[in-house]
Amino acid sequence: MKPYLLVYLMLCFSCSSFSPKEDPPQKNLKPENYVWQKIFDSAAWRKSYNYQLFSRNDTLWTFHPDANWYSIDDGHHWMPSSLPNVINNHAFLDYVLFKGAIYGLGNFAGNIERYIYKPTIYRTTNMRTWETLAEGSNLPNRFFYHPFVFKDKLWIIGGEDQQQQYADIWNSDDGIHWVKQKDQLDFGKRSNSLIVQLHNKLFLLNNDVWSSVDGIHWTKETDEIVKGEQIFGYAAVVYDDKIWLLGCNRNGQFSSQVLVSSDGKDWQGMNAPWSPRGGIAATVHHNRIFMTGGKYGGTPDHTEFVYSNDLWTFSKELKKDN
Repeated sequence: MKPYLLVYLMLCFSCSSFSPKEDPPQKNLKPENYVWQKIFDSAAWRKSYNYQLFSRNDTLWTFHPDANWYSIDDGHHWMPSSLPNVINNHAFLDYVLFKGAIYGLGNFAGNIERYIYKPTIYRTTNMRTWETLAEGSNLPNRFFYHPFVFKDKLWIIGGEDQQQQYADIWNSDDGIHWVKQKDQLDFGKRSNSLIVQLHNKLFLLNNDVWSSVDGIHWTKETDEIVKGEQIFGYAAVVYDDKIWLLGCNRNGQFSSQVLVSSDGKDWQGMNAPWSPRGGIAATVHHNRIFMTGGKYGGTPDHTEFVYSNDLWTFSKELKKDN
């Protein structure tokens, strides 16, 4: 089996083809320090997975394949936006918040076997319409990467095309002109890596974890997030000076337990009240994590696919005065 096809199948399965599992024995974070709250069971947008949430200024945004929605009251009421979906297939490409604007990097139509890719760069500053910054750019022709912002530049690491995965890193001042900063990075070829920033350090997350202070030189923090388990299919956010992984696939099954680390090396688990799932959308907004979406199912004991569009928040409880 070709490597790109194997990764694609893993991504599909991670978000759709596994049943929930019982939480394994491991060191857990004290739940009384944090609280989950459900805002509602069913959002205005269709139940789906592999889309995005953004916090921009005082507004919370859902970037969904069908349409975009926004809320100005911390997720309690949502309004549809005139802003359309321009990157097309959310499972392959991402939007990214950069210098106060939302950028769409590329356009992907089709699926892994047959698709059309265009290196078009889009930007919205008014959140109502898109401007096309470039019909063509030298954005690498690939997918399954997650762009991120570091030192006032846009960056991408790895990803893949129909032939191979990559082990390089690129950055851009404007989203149009991209410069390869290094190839053959220490962690090797990989796809679908999530990158977050904690305490001025980058953390690259797959089943293992690597860190860097400059994006060029990387140090391995751990071979396995959870010993003896393969972890993938999650969303990653930084909150309360910790990295949080939500919607993890663990050895082929999902749990609603989240994983958390303050250093990328040592990880703890914490149970959550929402149903097991992968392919969720999450962001930090007004000092809370917001989470929605996701999907699981397709196994002999659970043949039906289950999609979600409930909305949850997660926050640290404040100490009450005596």
